[in-house]
Parts: sequence; C-alpha cells; structure tokens
Amino acid sequence: MKLIVSDLDGTLLEDDHSISPRTVEMVDKLRELSVLFTVATGRSLTASKEYIERLNISIPVILFNGARIFDPVEGKYLTEHALSRKVVETIIEKAKRQRDLTVAFFVSEEVYMYNVCLKASTYFIRDAIVYRSVEDLSDFVDQNVTKIVFAGQPYDLDKLEMELPEILEEADVVKSEDDLLEILPKGVNKASALKELCGILKVPLSEVIVLGDSMNDLQMIRVAGFGIAVGKAKDEIRKSAKMYVEGKGEEALQKVYELLRRGE
Repeated sequence: MKLIVSDLDGTLLEDDHSISPRTVEMVDKLRELSVLFTVATGRSLTASKEYIERLNISIPVILFNGARIFDPVEGKYLTEHALSRKVVETIIEKAKRQRDLTVAFFVSEEVYMYNVCLKASTYFIRDAIVYRSVEDLSDFVDQNVTKIVFAGQPYDLDKLEMELPEILEEADVVKSEDDLLEILPKGVNKASALKELCGILKVPLSEVIVLGDSMNDLQMIRVAGFGIAVGKAKDEIRKSAKMYVEGKGEEALQKVYELLRRGE
C-alpha cells in the first residue's frame, strides 16, 4: 500500500477533539514504511489547519467532504467545487422556514450562520467554527458557496432530508454526523476527491487504505483498496469495510502498521 487517508472526527481525533501524542507518533512510524499519509474531512481549512500541522502533513488534504483539495506546502487549493445557483436559492428558501435548525453557508474561508440556536452548539464547539451571524441570505445567491450545512437535532434533520428531493438532481445530501445534514455539489464527496487526489499523487486506488466511521466516509471506504471502519462506525460502514477496528486514533493506526509490517 502506498497511501493512507484518514477521517478526522470519530476516527483520528480523541473524544475531546484533540490528537494524542501517540497518534502523531504512529503517523510518523507509518511514514517510515514509505507510506504517504493524509486526511479527508468535512471540516474547512480553518477548522483543520491545526491538525494538518500537528500531523506534519506535506501532501494534499481533502476538505469540505471532498469539495476542495488543499496543498499545505504550496498553501493553495488544487481543486474546488461549488453549489449551483439553483441549489443555493432552493436551500435559502428552506432555511427561512427552519425554526429549530441552524444553517451554515461556507463561502471561501468564511462561515456564515443563519438562525444560530442552542441545539447546534455541539457542532460549533466540535468543529471549532468561527462564524459570522447573518439575517439576510439573499447575497449568497451570487456567491461561490462550497457547501451548506444544517445543524440541530437528528429528528429535525431527518424531516428536512425528506423534503429535499427537488435538489437531488443538482446536489448531494449527506448526513455526515447525527446532528449535521450537508448539501454538497452533485457528485462531490470524499470518494470523488480521493480519486482526484490519487490522480494528483499518481497512486492507484487499489494502493490506498482508508479509515472512517461516518456516513460521509462510506463511499470513500468502498472505492479504496482497503477500507477500515473504526470506533463507533455505523453498521453500513462496517459491512462495506474490509476490516473493523474497535478503537480509533493510535489504536486504529497501530492495526494498520501491523498489517503493513506483515505485508498484508
């Protein structure tokens, strides 16, 4: 295997969203086996930067659930995808009718929050989001919106997801966490970004190990040469993976290290 790609939240990070020193050490040990290492996350660059630096990642990383690929060495995006005007307009109308859900618009490096409420506070804290609160959404119609996120209680998100079939021809909807529903450009996900990344690095998909735990990792796990479900991975993730590791972080990476050392 030539490349390891890991999700962050629920996979590489601890419960308090930190990276343990042992996890950093394991990443270094994996590199000693001449294997490349990077991450694929739904987070923005701002919310991912400290982890990229802590892990000493020097190859491109997948951000925004695949909507962007960033080169930390060159300090620039290699690929970028945006939602269509029609989708943004549709979501704006939906957002105006949501009393119990907070809506986040990701534009460039900024995050704009509409209807900020307590039920979405876990999302703000977990992803260390610095945002601007807005009341007028009309300006976003003419912006390059990378993705839109609804945050709140799972029940409210499930109801909203059932109301979104009209945008499915031009956008993808994914429940990245129990409290998050994300709207992404059509055909854009971690799997599509992984294919783009492999093209950039000239690494075959068959030579890639992927680690993940959430539904936004599912397609990536399916297309990789060796998918590993970790921690509290959903049943569908476990069934699609080649292996399940009960732990996460250093424990999951230790298992990968042992497999590579044995040449499996």
